Amino acid sequence: MRLLMLAPPGGGKGTQGTRFAEATGVAHLSSGELLRAEIGKDTPTGRAVAGYLARGDLVPDDLLFGLVTRAAVTAASNTGGFILDGFPRTLPQARRAHEIGLELDLLLDAVIHLTAPEPVLVRRLLDRARVHGRADDTPEVIRHRLQVFAEQTEPLADYYRNRGILLTVNADQSPDEVSAAITARLAERGFLSTSIRQEE
Repeated sequence: MRLLMLAPPGGGKGTQGTRFAEATGVAHLSSGELLRAEIGKDTPTGRAVAGYLARGDLVPDDLLFGLVTRAAVTAASNTGGFILDGFPRTLPQARRAHEIGLELDLLLDAVIHLTAPEPVLVRRLLDRARVHGRADDTPEVIRHRLQVFAEQTEPLADYYRNRGILLTVNADQSPDEVSAAITARLAERGFLSTSIRQEE
C-alpha cells in the first residue's frame, strides 16, 4: 500500500501516518524527519535546509527529490509500500512525483486529505510547541506555515481528486476517531479491512 497523508500543519498527518505504518507494516516516510536527519548530520545540505525550516518556508525541490525518492524506493523494497507524510507539497512536485512513480513503479494508491478549521490547527501547534519544545512552532511561523499551505499545498487536493485517489477525512475529532474514519475510507476502496485496529 502506498499512501500520501495530505494535511495542513497541525492536521495530524504525522500521528495518523505513524499509526497506519504500524498497522500495515509499511514504512512511514516523513519529509520533516528526513530533513531533520540531514540537518543532524551538519552537512552543507543540512545547513541549507535548516534555514528554510526556521523561516517556515518550503525546502527547494532539488534538495527534496533525491532524499525522498531514495527513501521511497528502499521502503517499497523492504516493506512493500510506504506512507508519505509532508511530500509532495506543491503542484510541480506532485506532477514530478507522478512521473517518477511511473518510472519506478511507485504510484500512489490513495491520498488521505485531513481537514480541520484554522483555529484548531493553531491551537494544536501551540500546544505541541509547549510540550515538545519545537522551536519552529512560534505564532508568527505558524501563521506563515498555514498561509504557505493554503497557497501552495491545498491545491493538491483538486489534483488528486481529479486523479480519483483523494479520500477526505475530518481531522477535527479525536485521533482514534480520525483513524477509524481513515480505515473506513480505505476499506471502501479495498485497501484495508475495517477490522484493522489502530493502536495508540
